Amino acid sequence: MLSRRNFIKAGALAACAGLQLEPSRAFAGREPFRLTASAGEVRIESDQQTATRVMYYNQSIPGPVIRIPQGRESLIRFQNRLDEPSTVHWHGLRIDNSMDGVPDVTQAPVMPGGEFEYRLTPPDAGTYWYHSHLRSWYQLAMGLAGVLVVEETDPPKVDRDLVLAIDDWRLDQAMQMDTGSFGSMHDWAHSGRLGNYLTVNGKPETTFEVSSGERVRLRLVNTANARIMNLLLEARQMSIVALDGQPVKPHAPDSGRIRLAPGQRCDLIIDMVESPGHRSPIEVVVGEYAYDVARFSYGPEVRRDQLPDTPIELPDNPANKVRLPADFRHVPMLMQGGAMGGMSSAIYQGREMGLRELIGQNKAWAINGVVDMSDQPLFRVERGTAVSLDIVNDNAWPHAMHIHGHHFVDDRRPGIWRDTTLFERGEKGAMQFVADNPGKWLIHCHMAEHMAAGMVSWFEVV
Repeated sequence: MLSRRNFIKAGALAACAGLQLEPSRAFAGREPFRLTASAGEVRIESDQQTATRVMYYNQSIPGPVIRIPQGRESLIRFQNRLDEPSTVHWHGLRIDNSMDGVPDVTQAPVMPGGEFEYRLTPPDAGTYWYHSHLRSWYQLAMGLAGVLVVEETDPPKVDRDLVLAIDDWRLDQAMQMDTGSFGSMHDWAHSGRLGNYLTVNGKPETTFEVSSGERVRLRLVNTANARIMNLLLEARQMSIVALDGQPVKPHAPDSGRIRLAPGQRCDLIIDMVESPGHRSPIEVVVGEYAYDVARFSYGPEVRRDQLPDTPIELPDNPANKVRLPADFRHVPMLMQGGAMGGMSSAIYQGREMGLRELIGQNKAWAINGVVDMSDQPLFRVERGTAVSLDIVNDNAWPHAMHIHGHHFVDDRRPGIWRDTTLFERGEKGAMQFVADNPGKWLIHCHMAEHMAAGMVSWFEVV
């Protein structure tokens, strides 16, 4: 259970400047940006006596905000200083298959003490993120995640560009990771690993000092293992301008609410129209409660008396310019399993097993009756083929379905390109895209425990 004491602790936190993420930069033509994974300790609460043991990138939780240019090659040299293998996946980027960071599919795991140089040439600007893709149910929960921004060649004119990486942690009374619950089949067969402690940019509360008359770009990223973040923002003038990195027609969120499944992102343009001294909260709604996790605090300065009336509209990316044809290669995807799901058996490692035997193998989910990745792809198509993944979520739990290397349109929300979409229990829909990026690519649930317990497959573009 979430505890309000964990989130609302007036006067116990540092000033905003120390909590904001400072952007690192990795540009083509410079030395590679160094991204190092290691084990260490952080103080999530400013007044906690014993530091929390974590895994992190560049000794920060979350990892550094990396900003790279659209359409130009950037080099990121990953160094593994953990005592176990790891890789880095660049979530949402349409890049060369060999750079996708999936162990034993696109690259060999980076062993302890080893290095791997990622060469990223992203065609699409926007807000993305990076995280471990090896034992991600564990390494992601321990802290191996960060935000990646691909900067537009002609960025919108804003006074500041802010990142909110929203996460939850499962901590014990000593503020240590609840390591005893890792691998819990209860989590894996239900909603995934839900934490009891919410953070924004690694802190339980984050304050951003703003001025009346400012225009702010706010990048929201859900980096949690499994929690669906229901956000409530108090801002009178704000527009959603991008989802999962892809521009959308500017529109106000419904009643100030934004719902982000694990892995999803949302870009907002917010005009700061309140008077000096005002405080505008950002809350995460869990059940009947709303928890303050961040806020805008208006300082005494007035930047300008009047803001433009028209909202900013981001330039199109190559991804969201694609025109989908009328005819598709239809691929059925029946998602089954989990607690109260009714699945009696499925094929795992080449043979059919009953549910009890599957549970004994720490498996609980299947796609089209197959648990985990088999030797044969879910489908294989020639480059340029239009594909419709026809989803039936025939179980009792929501799933955040993510496709690597491509963006797609969810036919339940036409015209909006995403890389991760949420299917509630019993929902049906189609993920439609042009398979134009050669290689072997994953499709999986981004509730990390669901993927670990079998809800993952792959396809090949040849």
